[in-house]
Amino acid sequence: MKKIIVSVAGWCEADPEKVRFQLIGSGKAYITGTEWLELPESGDENNLGRDDYILECAGTAFATALDGEYNHVDIEVEE
Repeated sequence: MKKIIVSVAGWCEADPEKVRFQLIGSGKAYITGTEWLELPESGDENNLGRDDYILECAGTAFATALDGEYNHVDIEVEE
């Protein structure tokens, strides 16, 4: 079966209300980008910080972006 491989480099200004962040390690806790921005950069044993979360989906961030640019897009076919 052939595969299409897309390689992308770029950036976007994500809309904080349209992206979500997922808590690392402890179930499926999600917060909005707005909530994530209100957290301290690093957490401690009593409070979570931004570094306790990962972006749920970069595709959503790009699809709903306020601004952005693709610097590089390659498409390859693998056999």
